Amino acid sequence: MKYFIHPAMERFRSFVETLPTTFDQGELIFQGRNTIRSFTIGDEKITVKRFRKPSGINALLYGHLRKSKAQRAYEHAVELCHLEIPTPEPIAWREDYAGGLLRDNYLITRYSDYRPISEMTNAFPAPHTFAVVDALPAFIAELHRKGVEHHDFNNGNTQWKIDKEGVCHFEVIDINRMRFRGRELTREESLHNLRRMNCPMTAYAYILGRYGELRGWDNYYSQMDGAYHYGEFIRKRDRRDRLKALIRGKKR
Repeated sequence: MKYFIHPAMERFRSFVETLPTTFDQGELIFQGRNTIRSFTIGDEKITVKRFRKPSGINALLYGHLRKSKAQRAYEHAVELCHLEIPTPEPIAWREDYAGGLLRDNYLITRYSDYRPISEMTNAFPAPHTFAVVDALPAFIAELHRKGVEHHDFNNGNTQWKIDKEGVCHFEVIDINRMRFRGRELTREESLHNLRRMNCPMTAYAYILGRYGELRGWDNYYSQMDGAYHYGEFIRKRDRRDRLKALIRGKKR
């Protein structure tokens, strides 16, 4: 067992130390490849994400040669906070091993009541969606100007919230796969990074156009070049899926 707790979050130490035995007692938020539960500790609400158990060689690599997804996500959250880019505040990470192999790994953060951006992009251009979708490109531009390259930047990993003054705020989640370039992303890098935004084309084209304007680029060519990267991503994904299906068919 290994864990690390943010120096300002020592009050959660006993929770982190007993986590494997208490995890199933939390309120279920999401169940899929990973499992997310919320807990109330005193008067503070937190979220725990348990990543899917690595299998085969990955269980060995994560135990000895690579940082676990939980550790990477925690460290990325710390760096994002340093860059003043919103993400759920990191509290701790924990890893559990069996026979030298990584079994479970957990990321602990403050609870966030932000909503997935897909709720808005999937309904765009309905009137209630416009303010949020229109504000999103400015947030993306801030990420890229600060050199942040989210390697799984999609509809589910960007979240939004409107405050009492009517101002829209955003945050990023699922941040274990990221790169901090230490410089502003180029035009090519930026548009390539947006290729995974799996939203309807109406919303995608609008986001690309507004994003290009904010970066000082031509609106039309931003949309065309962004659409090219999106098309390439879809083609590669479909080829990969067909290959996987073929391999599974041969194994049967």
